[in-house]
Amino acid sequence: MDKGTALTLLGLDGDASQEDVMERLDAETFAVRDHFLRQPIVPALFRSRVNRLVQLSDVAQSLAIAPLGASVDLPDLLPIGANLLLLVRNHIENIRRLRTDMAATLDPDVLAHFGNTMTNLQLRYMDGFLAETNDWDEDRTWPEGIPAREEKDWQEVLNAINDGPNAADAIAYERSRIQLMVARELS
Repeated sequence: MDKGTALTLLGLDGDASQEDVMERLDAETFAVRDHFLRQPIVPALFRSRVNRLVQLSDVAQSLAIAPLGASVDLPDLLPIGANLLLLVRNHIENIRRLRTDMAATLDPDVLAHFGNTMTNLQLRYMDGFLAETNDWDEDRTWPEGIPAREEKDWQEVLNAINDGPNAADAIAYERSRIQLMVARELS
């Protein structure tokens, strides 16, 4: 990538100072990292953010800009879980670990790796959740499905799993949300 293309991707012109370029690159990277830290994991959106980080990494290399923050390794992750409760608990813990560690850097390469890992974990979680709840009675309260961003609070889902008979609403809600995401992934 040439310098002109790199600057254009940052929304800057050829007259931009090195300081302006560094600030813009950091701001762009920060925005993507902030999305990873704060938003529900929607695989399609996270993949687009990972692609943006790869682009920002190319920009940084083309302009010889070192990223802010240390290089961070992926944390140790828990296995997917043998039942619904472990599946949800381990997924929550894995995401918490990833988000905690990714907060220490603005390196686009590292953040892309973390974002890709979060996306893959979410896909495995969704498959596992649907498999574990396959025999639950379907609640047709949401015939159009639940938008992916309207994730149920994790504590509510855990409490619902522990409550057994009272779990129907929270589980049905999350199952409906996941089914819509999976359907969109496959289309």
